[in-house]
Amino acid sequence: MNTRSLDIFRKSAAAGTVVLYMTIFLQSCMKQTTVPPVADEATIENIQWYLTEVDGSPVLPMADARQPHILMDPLENQARGFAGCNTFFSSYEREGFSLTFGPVGATRMACPDLEMGLETSIFKALESTRTGKMENDSLLLMGGDGVLARFSQEKHIAVVGPVWQWTQTLYNDDREAEPENPENYTIQFLEDGTIAIKADCNQKGGTYSISPGEKKISIEISHSTMAACPEMSLEGEFVKGLVAGVLFFTRNDDLYIDLKYDTGTMRFSQK
Repeated sequence: MNTRSLDIFRKSAAAGTVVLYMTIFLQSCMKQTTVPPVADEATIENIQWYLTEVDGSPVLPMADARQPHILMDPLENQARGFAGCNTFFSSYEREGFSLTFGPVGATRMACPDLEMGLETSIFKALESTRTGKMENDSLLLMGGDGVLARFSQEKHIAVVGPVWQWTQTLYNDDREAEPENPENYTIQFLEDGTIAIKADCNQKGGTYSISPGEKKISIEISHSTMAACPEMSLEGEFVKGLVAGVLFFTRNDDLYIDLKYDTGTMRFSQK
């Protein structure tokens, strides 16, 4: 090989080495920039999800283990849960955000019409699901027409039913109100949408609405007895707080109601 040919060979070899190194470098960069699976995709299985909304309607918290729920087991590719009266099971397929359920099987307990209607809505939502995703700590089952059902990881304490006694209000200006006798300041949310209130020496009533998925609450007082309470009574402050409630949440078996304009939070315990 003459000198000119040797130089050409060396230059070609050097160029080949550069190309090789560039190829390795680009492959390395591609591996490093590959987007990892998002948390939404990795966290919906092996979690017991509690139903808060189905077919556009909120599902009120139910006592004990009566709250409808679902759990997806990735080892068996099977979903199982409770639909308000009967337990159910179904196969499912999941790839990324894509989520579909197979035919739903269930036990055959006789249920009241209200619970049967809820179960029918749940099963219809499952069989129509095409996507599952996380949003603000909630699991959304979605189909072609939008959100079919909404679930939360939080097991809801039954707000409706128990008698709640007011224990404290903390205001955002560092003021605090705390009744000496909490049992004299109570509210009970009844299943028919009405409320029963004891405000120290007076009994009051009215209506309420609750949206568990959005944690919204609205209380309206429409009637009251007219007894004159003692001078140190907190009747007025208690009632003012109730009608100012806009959001609610439960924690450690207590009920909390946030007041409008972010002015404070009322705390209740079960009587």
